[in-house]
Amino acid sequence: MSRYRTVIGRAEYVDFVGSATVIPAKIDSGAFRSAVHATNVKEVSRDGKKLLQFELLGHPCSKDKFPLTVRRFTKVKVTSSNGKSESRYEVTLKIKLANKIYETSFTLADRSKNVYPVLIGRKALRNRFLVDVANTPVTLLELKKNFGVLAPEDEEDLEN
Repeated sequence: MSRYRTVIGRAEYVDFVGSATVIPAKIDSGAFRSAVHATNVKEVSRDGKKLLQFELLGHPCSKDKFPLTVRRFTKVKVTSSNGKSESRYEVTLKIKLANKIYETSFTLADRSKNVYPVLIGRKALRNRFLVDVANTPVTLLELKKNFGVLAPEDEEDLEN
């Protein structure tokens, strides 16, 4: 295990390798799993094998949709911060976050009501990053300006 860890902020841009788009993501060290906005999620059979088809993104911060089909997927039970449990598909995707490119798991979720289409949890952060909550290259003010995202004022963003 390397002792060198990249310092990231409470919100960062993430690149889903192969999608040619950079998306704002909330860094959430309180969440165990990462999640990404996905739609039209369905299991299909092809040549006797189960596959999972879905459209990645298509969110106010990332209007482009990327159709994907994966062979490896699982179903996991996820409990949100408000205590609500639901079953979600979990897939492995290759991302670039800060200066690191790696594969990590994401649950597929409807994040259309969330400001950020991507949430990065502890599994994706562990042994790679340190989070400095005073630092953020992505502010809510910037998201409002660049993407028209309606979000409450963030006092931390106003202090900068």
